[in-house]
Amino acid sequence: MPESQPSTPWPQSPVSTDDEAVDSLLDALGPLPAQPVAAHAAVYRELHDALLTELNTEPAAPSPAAAPKAPPAPGNHLGTAD
Repeated sequence: MPESQPSTPWPQSPVSTDDEAVDSLLDALGPLPAQPVAAHAAVYRELHDALLTELNTEPAAPSPAAAPKAPPAPGNHLGTAD
């Protein structure tokens, strides 16, 4: 890049995706600014493949404790009056 053009600052940390597995993969971008530009393509290629693998993985089934409870059935319930 010519010296007359200011360089764009590198983001200090990526935005959280609220997916721990994806966020941990994005951490690979942290050291990228210190690497030669010629090495960037390999980093992006590896990240792309890892993200595809993660995003195509079936999510784990929620534990029974984390599953939403069914609403009570209509009718007379203990402790309530008709």
